[in-house]
Amino acid sequence: MTQDFGTQELKEALERSLGFALRPLERLGGAAAVNFKAVRDSDGLTFAVKCSPPSGQVLFDRLVEHLETLKGTKAVMRVFERECPSTFRGYNLLCTAWCFGERVFPDRMTDGQLDGFLEDYLAFSAAMQNVKTFESERPIPQWRQEALGKCRGLPGAIMRGLVAALRPDDCSYRPGLLRVIHGDLHHGNLLFAGGRVDRYLDLEEFRMGYPADDLVRYFVCAAEHLRWYAWRRRRRTLHAFAHAVRRLRYSRHEWMFAVNACFISKLHIQTGAAPRFTIWHALNLAWRARFYREMRSVVEGALGGPDT
Repeated sequence: MTQDFGTQELKEALERSLGFALRPLERLGGAAAVNFKAVRDSDGLTFAVKCSPPSGQVLFDRLVEHLETLKGTKAVMRVFERECPSTFRGYNLLCTAWCFGERVFPDRMTDGQLDGFLEDYLAFSAAMQNVKTFESERPIPQWRQEALGKCRGLPGAIMRGLVAALRPDDCSYRPGLLRVIHGDLHHGNLLFAGGRVDRYLDLEEFRMGYPADDLVRYFVCAAEHLRWYAWRRRRRTLHAFAHAVRRLRYSRHEWMFAVNACFISKLHIQTGAAPRFTIWHALNLAWRARFYREMRSVVEGALGGPDT
């Protein structure tokens, strides 16, 4: 698909518009758009080039609106708006600049660096409240029902056992606590510079939810990218999560919901992606569920039980 799209022609069009040389474009993931990473040859500054087809106009317009609203924050910004071509082969084109940052995992942070990360997120969370979003909260009970409906036999029994322990009150949003959140805040969507967050990436998924949803996703994804034997790094990630629970003024309900929502989302995605949900899928999720249980224990230990 990359070759058919005309990668070399797009690179040449960008170079003519921007006035500087680019390294060969690298294809990035993306189902709704054709996404590329472009790197300026002179200094390595990285650009994300999003090529959205006409069918993705709504999502594209939403991203543009979010970028305009968040101008002046640490959101990744549009660059060279007047110079860049606005279309390419019928696709809407958007070029955004990344920083010279790096991805940092929570297990690599000191408590002081974690405090800086949380401070940066709270500032960005405040800025996000200016964004207009009409996305509804996640229908967790519906997702759970859909996922379990695909699990038959022994795999289904394992999954039902895992979700049976989730308290209903910790699986439903309380409207008064809802705020605009990033919605996809994993370690790949944060860039750090000088030990602090310098860029937030992938701004299309903004929706209503709990800010704790964002943070739980960050810690869970950081733990799940590790190999099974990296248990020491998982311990340190769990320590970082405990630090966030103690530092931030989110309620026990918000944290518990966020952990449960992340697990149900994982279950929903796994059952939907597999042609046939087997015992091996169930055992893999059961193994991953241990980290979610440990996160719940952290919340209970820091903020007390459901009657507190």
